Amino acid sequence: MFNNIRRRLVIVNAAVFLLVLAVLSSMLYVHMRYRLFHETDEILQQAERRIGTYRNVEELLRSDHPEPQQDERTTYLFWNVQGQLVGQSPKGSFSGTAEGQFRYRTDASAIRTVTADNRSYRVLQFPNPHQGSDAIATIAIVRSLGDVNNTLRSLLWDIIAGIAASVAISVVAGFFLAERALIPIRRSWERQQRFVADASHELRTPTAVIHAQTELLLRHPANTIEQESPNIAAILKESRRMGKLVDDLLTLARSDSNEQLIQPSAIALDSLLSEVTNHFRSLAHTKDIEIATDIRKPLSLWGDESRIRQLLVIVLDNALKYTPAGGRIEVTGRYQAGSVYIGVSDSGCGIAEEELPHIFERFYRGDKVRSRAQGGTGLGLSIAQWIVDAHGGTIRVHSKVNQGTKVELLFPQKHRAPAEGGNPASV
Repeated sequence: MFNNIRRRLVIVNAAVFLLVLAVLSSMLYVHMRYRLFHETDEILQQAERRIGTYRNVEELLRSDHPEPQQDERTTYLFWNVQGQLVGQSPKGSFSGTAEGQFRYRTDASAIRTVTADNRSYRVLQFPNPHQGSDAIATIAIVRSLGDVNNTLRSLLWDIIAGIAASVAISVVAGFFLAERALIPIRRSWERQQRFVADASHELRTPTAVIHAQTELLLRHPANTIEQESPNIAAILKESRRMGKLVDDLLTLARSDSNEQLIQPSAIALDSLLSEVTNHFRSLAHTKDIEIATDIRKPLSLWGDESRIRQLLVIVLDNALKYTPAGGRIEVTGRYQAGSVYIGVSDSGCGIAEEELPHIFERFYRGDKVRSRAQGGTGLGLSIAQWIVDAHGGTIRVHSKVNQGTKVELLFPQKHRAPAEGGNPASV
């Protein structure tokens, strides 16, 4: 699969590179051609202006060259009122067959390109500026384009050679860019494959338990519910675990597809923190764990209340799950440097330093046996990170083995849009 993608990317990148080079080369060629022709036209126009300063244009016929400062590439042709060539300077510049090709059928001044004797010329024809002269009615200034065409021809060959050489360069560049583009694709593919494999593995366990316990129920159809209550309890436990896992997978799938899952509103965060903490106090009491709070009132946040509640449940559940009997959990909420700060610290077993960079990966569990025994799926912190990111916040985890863990949440302290006729409310 990746070989086909790489091949297509190389072709596309190389084609784009060559197309850009061809367009730039064409623009360079057109610009250079315009500049060279423009310089030639300026020379012709300057010669026309100089001729206009002469008192007697007929004297030009008697000179070997009317303008000595002009080089041999410039020739002057003189026509009478009958349209016959009466002279050229320098003399003998063109043969009789070529002379007629430079005659223009109008008296209006015009610059054009003429081909004669397989050579290209730039021609400016204009009427005699001194009216009343019978000998000369029209003057044509002819300048050879040989040097211009040689320059353009050399430039064209250089461009062709450059494009030919760039084919190999574009293939190498295309291959390099394709490899760089495939890096995130490979990573995404590997994450997806690992995610599917882990999800299948996690779902296989409760499915197998439910299947086995159900078979046990069918073996003794005469037994009462009370007699089969252990098997029924096992089925209920695994079905709940499977339901939670499916909900978590659905949440992550929706987050990956950029589906809108956040419905922000003003949240009384102090009340929400107190409510969630009180729910966990009864569970903590059974494990002889103390939960202390330091929550500033009022404390507000702009966000999705259901998602923030889910985030707090995940963080507090992890703290309670890995804190031993007699331990302590502290919950803090306050404003801090323009942000809303939430901190949850515990005196639990902690996380090894080498595992901290991986704790937000899906299905990652440092101690899989312990996590599975306590009902963990390895998706909680992944969902927590997504909730924090969706609210524009940050999450940091500090932990040391056998000393405890501290989770810090920072959210931007935003402002609600003001109601009509009212003042903006800080949240």
